[in-house]
Amino acid sequence: MKTGRQSRPCFQVDMVLSLTKRTVPFEGELLPIIPIVLRGKAETVELKAYIDTGASYCLFHADIAEIIGLNLEEGNPTEMVLGDGNVIIVYLHQVLVSIGGIEFTTFVGFSKGLGIRFNIIGRKGIFDKFIVSFNERGKEIEFKPV
Repeated sequence: MKTGRQSRPCFQVDMVLSLTKRTVPFEGELLPIIPIVLRGKAETVELKAYIDTGASYCLFHADIAEIIGLNLEEGNPTEMVLGDGNVIIVYLHQVLVSIGGIEFTTFVGFSKGLGIRFNIIGRKGIFDKFIVSFNERGKEIEFKPV
């Protein structure tokens, strides 16, 4: 029975901790890190980012803003509380993003205070565009366009 809604392809990736495109265990576990493309005024960059279902916004290191041609402090400044309780200043910018070949514009935060080595994919502007599924047993993440 057809419902009139067309099925779109899913984007699946292995759960890996990888900033250099090789699988690197973190404390014996594989983590949900996927490729994401940010397109700015000057450059387009493909990065790896950790999918953090507890994070409100995507959050990237400040130097990424400069690389893609954004003036960091021209963004909307806001304070964000991290999982460890620390508060950092984040500058929100509208950025063209691509996940699994699906392009869209969303707010992305950039900060000099991000003290972890990887970038973060948060819920706002991402999870409303995809159905995101985690298959821990199969070590897969599925991004299905809505």
